[in-house]
Amino acid sequence: MSEANRKLKWGVLGAARINRRFLPGLKAANNAQLVGIASRSEEKARQAADQWGAPTAYGSYEALLADPQIEAVYIPLPNSLHIEWATKAAQAGKHVLCEKPLALQPEEVGPLETVARQHNVNVMEAFMYRFHPQQARVRELLAAGAIGEPRVVRGTFAFVMATDTPNIRTKPGLGGGATWDVGCYAVNVSRWMFGKEPRTAYAQASLKDGVDFSVAAVLDFGEGCRAVLDYGLDYGRRSFYEVIGTKGALSVENMWQEPGPPATVYLRDDKGLTTEEFPPMHHFQLEAEAFSRAALEGQPAPYPLSDSAANSRACEALLQSIKEGKAVDLA
Repeated sequence: MSEANRKLKWGVLGAARINRRFLPGLKAANNAQLVGIASRSEEKARQAADQWGAPTAYGSYEALLADPQIEAVYIPLPNSLHIEWATKAAQAGKHVLCEKPLALQPEEVGPLETVARQHNVNVMEAFMYRFHPQQARVRELLAAGAIGEPRVVRGTFAFVMATDTPNIRTKPGLGGGATWDVGCYAVNVSRWMFGKEPRTAYAQASLKDGVDFSVAAVLDFGEGCRAVLDYGLDYGRRSFYEVIGTKGALSVENMWQEPGPPATVYLRDDKGLTTEEFPPMHHFQLEAEAFSRAALEGQPAPYPLSDSAANSRACEALLQSIKEGKAVDLA
């Protein structure tokens, strides 16, 4: 196979439910190849490998990382394990695409970045929605001044979580709760659209067994810019954002597009409502292709680890605000 047509060889650490969304995208990617899946149980690894057509099953995460044919790993493990296994994978010389949140404490990102640099590998947090052309178009319109100066980002991500079976989202020790599960997306899109970091964070939450289940939050970015966010695990299903400016507004009704219906961007200004549709695309596929392309070409990952640290810092501030009942200064 020529270098131009070479595919990055991937392994997956874990047989998590998110694989049902990511792996179809990985397998559809034009520059990626699924080689193996690991689990702490060899039986579960074999079942997952058979399900997804992976030629190799590994009875431990360490076995996958020790395999020289694996060039990149996808980490869908519980939130509390992300930093640990991203670091181990980087130390093994593997490129790493890690599910969000990459870190539950922002100070954990720096040491991981050092390891990645030492071993010349890319490590990136998997915010797949950023790779959909729908979102790129919103940012393009913002840059062109289509709505004037952005002032408010409204964002929501919520769904009703099944409670009839055990769920890691309810476990504080595993990084459970709405902020780390869905709120991190709302935080991420507000930071991305404003192109800067929040100065203060305030949030109120409904708590269940020590974790935040639904949250209303405000991030103040200074200079009259604010994000008004709601997210939760016990209402919805909703995934929406709107950027409101001095001359109009841009909105996306379904931020987390799956293959199927077209993706639409809505522009409201003094001329009325304009809609722009994009054909169905799989943002997990686009994410896998972009990450694989960077690794194969020896280029940096599409988004740096400093972005992950900043997102973690904002989420941590929201959780601190919930606990203390007051606004938290991020400065």
